[in-house]
Amino acid sequence: MIYQHRCIIARGGRLERRNEVFQREMLAALDDHGSVLLGAWEVWVGPEAGTAVWQLRQFDSLSAWETHQDRVREDRAHSGRQRQLYPNLDAVDTALLVPADRSPSLPREWPELARVPEMPRGVYEQRLIHIRPGAVADHHDLYHDEVLPALARHGSRLVAWFDTLVGPGSLNAGSHRSVELRRFDDLAAWQRWRQAQDDDPAVRTLLRTRWPALVERVDSVLLRPMSYSRLR
Repeated sequence: MIYQHRCIIARGGRLERRNEVFQREMLAALDDHGSVLLGAWEVWVGPEAGTAVWQLRQFDSLSAWETHQDRVREDRAHSGRQRQLYPNLDAVDTALLVPADRSPSLPREWPELARVPEMPRGVYEQRLIHIRPGAVADHHDLYHDEVLPALARHGSRLVAWFDTLVGPGSLNAGSHRSVELRRFDDLAAWQRWRQAQDDDPAVRTLLRTRWPALVERVDSVLLRPMSYSRLR
């Protein structure tokens, strides 16, 4: 599977208008062209809070993603939808992701949009992990063998872990940028999880000394699922 990962930054004061137009004009049409929007989250805490939305869209393959792009371009009604949406935007950044070798599997089938609002909604932490050049294999081994078990406690659930196929950090021979998505029932659960890391000396050493030695930087945001997000 291939995943389109997109950050949409709304023009100042127009996030609600952007969300309204997207849900009314674009959401169903883009799914109908052969993809599934898995996740749509507003940035709650972090850079671009109050102005940005992150999306995760699923495709069967890279060729399926390309076919979807062609269908959207050929849809004459789509240009009219774009004219309504674009005045509310400042920037859109897109990457294509693939699941890391030892990532949890995401389902292939997802509920219809009409059923989504009935599902319980939690809080997500998204981390963009920029790995030092030449350290990807060592990073992934440490991350899987030690970091993931250390973080898989206190109400945290790893939803997915991706490598970048096309976009920032991608190279001909691999990826120096990973994306981690982690779910919590609520903000209090996330806070307990973070506090537990500080209270455990071994975990604190792992996360503040050993793991950072392989990482250039980590960009983190807390995300709130939107009403139509299938990943809740």
